[in-house]
Amino acid sequence: MNLIDKVEKKGNEEVSKIINEYKKEAEKLKLKLINDAKVETEAKIKNIIKEHDKEIETKERLLTFERRQAELQAKQKVIENIFNEVRIKIEALEGKELLNYVANKIKAEKLNGDEIMHTNESNYERYLKALSSKPKGDLVELDKLNKILNSNYKLSNRYIDISNGFILEGKDFDLNFSIEEVIEKLRNKHERKLVKKLFE
Repeated sequence: MNLIDKVEKKGNEEVSKIINEYKKEAEKLKLKLINDAKVETEAKIKNIIKEHDKEIETKERLLTFERRQAELQAKQKVIENIFNEVRIKIEALEGKELLNYVANKIKAEKLNGDEIMHTNESNYERYLKALSSKPKGDLVELDKLNKILNSNYKLSNRYIDISNGFILEGKDFDLNFSIEEVIEKLRNKHERKLVKKLFE
C-alpha cells in the first residue's frame, strides 16, 4: 500500500469516526428533545387536568350552595305559609272564639285590668259584638271580657291605624296586640321547633 492509499484510508477512518460521533450526538439530542417534549406535554396535560378538576370542584361547590339555598327557601316558604294560615285564622275569629282569643292574650300579660282597648275602624264592630253586650258608644264596657278576666276593660271608638288586632292603652304604657306583633311573637317562640319537627 502506497502512501496516498494509507493517507486516504486514514482520512476515511477519521471521517467515519467523526460521522459516528455526530450520529451519536444527534441521537442523544433527538432523545433529549423527545424527552423534553414528553416532559413538557405531561406538564401541560397535568395543568389541564388540574384546571379541569378545579373547575369541576368550583361547579360542584356552586351547585351544592344553590341546592342548599333552594332547600332553605323552600323551608322558609313552608314556615311562612304556616304562619300565614295562623294569621288568616286569627283574622277570621268572631264571637266566642274571638272573646276567648282576646281573654287568653290578655291573661298572658300583667295588666291593671282597667286599660282602654282600641281597634281599627273595620274591626270595631267585630270586637264590640264579641267582647260586649252593650251598644256602640265612646267608651263601651267590655262586660263579656271583664266577666272572664274579672277586670274593667273598655272599648274606645277612637280608631287606631293597625292592620288588625287591638291595642290596650294604659296609664303608663300601651300594649300592642296587633296581628303582626302576635305573629312575630309566635314565630320567635315556635319557628325553631317547627323547623326541627318538619325538616330534621
